[in-house]
Amino acid sequence: MRLFLLGFFTLCALAGQAQTTALAVPEKATAKLEKLLKQTRTAVEAGKRASTLPAETRPVLNQILVQSTREFLAITAGKPTKDAYLQSLDAGLARLAPLVPHTDDRAQVAEHYQDLLDIVGLESSEGRLTAFMEGSTMAAR
Repeated sequence: MRLFLLGFFTLCALAGQAQTTALAVPEKATAKLEKLLKQTRTAVEAGKRASTLPAETRPVLNQILVQSTREFLAITAGKPTKDAYLQSLDAGLARLAPLVPHTDDRAQVAEHYQDLLDIVGLESSEGRLTAFMEGSTMAAR
């Protein structure tokens, strides 16, 4: 019984450590994030993104995308963890959800966040982007 409990507590400790372990970010992630930030800022100035949105909504949408990209840059510069990136993703999607009611617009937004995740080496949003595109929330996370 003691051996079982010892094994259980060891596994719990390791699982907790995995959540806060620094993520190995690809070598050129910072440069790629800065390039994406510049492209996103350009889209703000040109008003290119999410054409079905009302004109007054587009700048706000792009500002949030720029802010999210900056957050990813800041996380990358520090001690990046998967949880930190996913929390930033959750925050950005929560701010954008009321602004993007149409599926096509949500798909464009999700594409931007998928680019961010790809750049930092995360393969999955753990269902967050799919839920966002479908218009459901991931409040339980």
